[in-house]
Amino acid sequence: MRVLTRATRLFSNLLRRDRVESTLDAELGAWVNALTDRFIAAGLSREEARRQALIETGGIEAIKENVRDARLGQSIETACQDVRHAFRSLRRAPGFSILIIVTLAVGIGASLTMFSLMRGVLWRPLPYPEPDRIVTIQVDARNVPSAGATRQELVGIRTSSRSFEQVATIDSSNATLQYAGEMEHVSAASVTDDFLPLLRVRPAIGRLLDSRLDAGAKHPLAVLISGELWRRRFAADPGVIGRAVRIDNIDMQVVGVLPAGLRLFLPPSVNNVEQIDVWLPDRNDPAIPYRGVPLIARLRPGVTLDHANAELQVLAGQFARDYPDRYTGANAWQASPFDRGSGLGASFTARSLHDDMTRDIRPSLILLTCAVVFVLLIAYVNAANLTLVRGAMRRRELEIRRALGARTFRVVRQLISESLLLSLVSGAIGLVGAHVGLQAIRLLSASYIPLRSRMEIDAPVAIFALVLSALTSVLFGLVPAWRLASERSDHRLRVGRTQTMGSDTRKIQRAFVVAEVALSIAPLVCAGLMLRSFVNLMHLPLGFDPAGVVTARLPLDTTKYPNVEQRWAVLRNVVDRLRVVPEIKAVSAADPLPLAYQTRRRVGRPDQPDVPPILATQQFALPGYLRAIGTPLLEGRDFSDSDIREQRNVTIIDAGLAKRLWPEGPIGRVLSVYRTGWRNDMEIIGVTGNVRVTRVRDESIPHFMLPYGAYPSSMSLVVKTEAPADRIGPLIQSAVGAAHSERAAFEIRPMGDYVSESIGDTRFILFVLAAFAASSVVLAAVGLYGTLAYLTAQRTREFGIRLALGSSVKALVTIVIREGIVLVGAGAGIGLIGIAAISRGIRELLYGVHPFDGLTLSAVSVLLAIVALAAAGVPAYRAARIDPQTSLRCE
Repeated sequence: MRVLTRATRLFSNLLRRDRVESTLDAELGAWVNALTDRFIAAGLSREEARRQALIETGGIEAIKENVRDARLGQSIETACQDVRHAFRSLRRAPGFSILIIVTLAVGIGASLTMFSLMRGVLWRPLPYPEPDRIVTIQVDARNVPSAGATRQELVGIRTSSRSFEQVATIDSSNATLQYAGEMEHVSAASVTDDFLPLLRVRPAIGRLLDSRLDAGAKHPLAVLISGELWRRRFAADPGVIGRAVRIDNIDMQVVGVLPAGLRLFLPPSVNNVEQIDVWLPDRNDPAIPYRGVPLIARLRPGVTLDHANAELQVLAGQFARDYPDRYTGANAWQASPFDRGSGLGASFTARSLHDDMTRDIRPSLILLTCAVVFVLLIAYVNAANLTLVRGAMRRRELEIRRALGARTFRVVRQLISESLLLSLVSGAIGLVGAHVGLQAIRLLSASYIPLRSRMEIDAPVAIFALVLSALTSVLFGLVPAWRLASERSDHRLRVGRTQTMGSDTRKIQRAFVVAEVALSIAPLVCAGLMLRSFVNLMHLPLGFDPAGVVTARLPLDTTKYPNVEQRWAVLRNVVDRLRVVPEIKAVSAADPLPLAYQTRRRVGRPDQPDVPPILATQQFALPGYLRAIGTPLLEGRDFSDSDIREQRNVTIIDAGLAKRLWPEGPIGRVLSVYRTGWRNDMEIIGVTGNVRVTRVRDESIPHFMLPYGAYPSSMSLVVKTEAPADRIGPLIQSAVGAAHSERAAFEIRPMGDYVSESIGDTRFILFVLAAFAASSVVLAAVGLYGTLAYLTAQRTREFGIRLALGSSVKALVTIVIREGIVLVGAGAGIGLIGIAAISRGIRELLYGVHPFDGLTLSAVSVLLAIVALAAAGVPAYRAARIDPQTSLRCE
């Protein structure tokens, strides 16, 4: 009942204010009349009695204010009044309002962009039940990091471990789907039975895969399809279960449809595609001795990563003891005579799936977050500085308010209301800017950022924008508001032309400018260093020429063409058809392409069995590949058709590998490539220049090439042409269709795309840092200009006196420009000292440049000097045009 009564009173006070005020007036009027009648009875005249009654009340308006302050809901009413007054005040100064809004919108927008990025990539849990229990198991073998597990190790961990509920693997690939007379390229994955249960995925219709039923002796018998493919190709027909489809020329039966929207989030080394269209069963034959199997597992409830890793260490030792020949003997994986009996050959490390996905990008995001903090602080300082400047223009207004009885807290609250209104508008604009920024980041970092599909402007981001806006209003508005509200003037209410700030306020303004410049140094220097790194990477010798090279993935049907000779005939047919096209200068094929995912082998000299093998990348190639890709052949010869027909054991190595193994000359020597259980000795027939095949920034990884043989199930066409990729694409498809019509080429793209993706991390960081650096320097320039313009206007009378006493215009201009340079110089000095604090964080992201690079620091200093001169130019020009007679008139 009491709550209802209070709610009724609140409703009446807010929505029936006129009636409440009338009642108050009537009550006070009755009281004054009663006092007046009492004084009349005492013998006073009516006029004198009325006056004495009003004196005794202490002031009707003061009583009203006290009653209003105690009234329920008054704080809400006062807040509404503050907002209305703030809106009218800001509308009277549109230039100031727009400048503040733009300044804060830049800082808030940059902050929201990074918040969305950090939340989507680092902070949000993966969209699986209990995602913190999902782990990857990294297997290192023979000094090869992330070598992958063997099938036997997968079975051993699954059956012997007590830390994991499920242990599964996945093999991503591409496939060709044929249904209802149409052929479509789709993303595919072969998974063990417990992979989808590990993710707690259930089918929308049908069932999951069971390798005992669905995996035949030679090829899969059944397939799961995604909900998107079900809707796109099967019109969401529930009767799709049991229907036959043809995948890679193999007839399979659809046994289930997975839920729509299912996304696969795994480390790039395991899978780079979030949406899988078709899921195939994996038999997981433990007799296969080769490595390269990725392991994904789910921890049992209550088991920690430390406990799981301790158990994996025990299991690794147990595997080595139970199967010594597989780890230290002649049949060990890529083992040379040097490795035999050398101890444990593999180690296992479990990592959180989410941490494993984001560990490479985490340092970059932390660096960018630090940069955006600098931008936001600059925006705060700039807004506070502009608020102080405008406060001087409102000095008379504030003094009148205080003269009429407004308390300091009331004035501060009014000024904070204005700041809050500006911040909320800035936050709304910042949300739009963050959306645009995220779109730009998605386009710029298509393959570099994991979980990029989860970057979005959603409810938590909007709430963060609201909180940040409210916090912004306090941070940039509180100090100026309190100072302006509490400052006293000796000549308040005096009519005059100018109103000046005290010396303390001018010092605060100068300190704000110094702080802005100091804060802008870090983003500027980081952006400059990343620009230097990007330029260095762009001008590195790659060992091949990507200009005018178009590539296309060509899957080879091992079922239809089981022999090497048959597949070689198909490849040669495609190449011969393309060679006669006038736009094509050269054509060949290889697998893998440079800067794509690479196969690594351990190689050495057969006559030096006691020397540790060298880790090198391996590539299969057709004759003419070196000419098509633009890799120089320094010695020897290229592969020939007879090398492939006769399956000769020949190889072409790069100059780096030749220098390390045969500095006296490698042609005619034998290179040993160590595989599981055997060694492949190949004659060296050629030496190429050094080729960067893993990443553009990796320069010391040796490389060797083999003629096309029995291993690649797909090849990548390499076409040298002056025509664009979209024009060559149909010609490639036509040639492939004529050569073997049941498998279509895909991923037709310029070779330059691989180069661009390889330096995508540097480009992404450079783009974001450059945007932040540009924002910070613009904000600092605006703050410097506003401060100098105001201080110059405040010194108009002083400059007039100087001119009247004979000072030159040049001297006045020098004073203004010198002050700007001094402020920028002080800020730059402080900022450069702070660079030492971030040098360690950015060092790993740079290439070919030191964190204290002299050229970068000099360029930043010159840029700041230009900014100082530009910002001081207009105030200096105004100082030069001061009229002494006008400036010396009485205020």
